[in-house]
Amino acid sequence: MEPSASRVFCSRVLGMVNAEDVNAIIQAQKNMLDRFEKTNEMLLNFNNLSSVRMQQMGERFVHHTRTLVEMKKDLDSIFRRIRWGRRRGGARRARARWRYRRAPLCPCRTLKAKLAKQYPEAFSNIHESPILDDDDDFDPVPKSTTTTIATSEQSTESCDTSPDIISPTTSQDFEDLSQGRCNSPAVNGQSLTDEEAPDDLD
Repeated sequence: MEPSASRVFCSRVLGMVNAEDVNAIIQAQKNMLDRFEKTNEMLLNFNNLSSVRMQQMGERFVHHTRTLVEMKKDLDSIFRRIRWGRRRGGARRARARWRYRRAPLCPCRTLKAKLAKQYPEAFSNIHESPILDDDDDFDPVPKSTTTTIATSEQSTESCDTSPDIISPTTSQDFEDLSQGRCNSPAVNGQSLTDEEAPDDLD
């Protein structure tokens, strides 16, 4: 029985191919498959490690971002307090400066008003002089002044001082002056008449 044409063709093709070469090709493909599997495993490990590191870095990034936001809020609050403190300090200094300029005038005016009410005759001939607000020459402690009152006709006979003139001097200086020039008694820097002087002084 003669072989068919297909079998003859296959046998001739198989005769053209060397078996050793075919085995070498198969062995090379197995080696390449092993390398591909190892590479795939390495890539999987790399992906897993990268995902873990990415998660850790994401948590750190969120923590640092939160810290920076809190620091920004704290700095804004600090700067706001500093600006508010400066404005408040400026307002306080302005009020203190205004009080420093205006407050010392009040006691003088009050004392002058009280003396004017008590002794209207003595203040009738005195004209009010304007008070200049000079910050450089301003003395914050006002000097205590005393005023003399007009004496009666009996005291004018004993001393030559004018009864209608009021001289604002200190109490000690006025007492020395009054004792040196006249013998009329003085109490608290004010000369008294013979009628107003107590009996024990006579």
